[in-house]
Amino acid sequence: MKMRILGSAISAAALLFIAAAPADAQRTAEHRGYWISFGFGGGTAFGDDAWDGDSKFGGAGFLRMGGSPSQQLLIGGELIGWGADQDNVRIGRGALMFTAMYYPSPKGGFYLKGGAGFSGRSAEWEIRVDDVTATVREDYGGIGLGAGLGMDIQLARNFFLTPALDFVYTGTEGDGASLLLFTIGATWH
Repeated sequence: MKMRILGSAISAAALLFIAAAPADAQRTAEHRGYWISFGFGGGTAFGDDAWDGDSKFGGAGFLRMGGSPSQQLLIGGELIGWGADQDNVRIGRGALMFTAMYYPSPKGGFYLKGGAGFSGRSAEWEIRVDDVTATVREDYGGIGLGAGLGMDIQLARNFFLTPALDFVYTGTEGDGASLLLFTIGATWH
């Protein structure tokens, strides 16, 4: 079941990239100055330390911004995260990374992305004893590594719809897990 849902998400991403190719050929915007992008979607956390090896689907989002040293290279910072509820436990994973986005074609919208920085994991749940309820929260930090790909689909001169597929490793104090996220964003160059 989980593999079928993951396969459907990857198929949807591939269709968006293929459908965007004709619109991308008409792209006229240039990467100059500052840019900003944000988006929402979903994804899964998986790995040996993600719920005893089980993957879990949840919501995802990102915010990234930076500058354009060239038409084919954008650099900046990115905050990307994922969250889900399981058995009354709210868990979230995310990363704050330095990010570089490379556009192989100077006029094209397809990009490859890589980043490195810090990651975090939080878990929160309630404990109830008699009539007293307490909230317990655990937060851990560590290293974050990311890679991804996406497509800027031009809607206006400097405004783009940006579907993206991201892989993020969140290694937090012996509790590493990976995220596979599919998001749809809005980007201004």
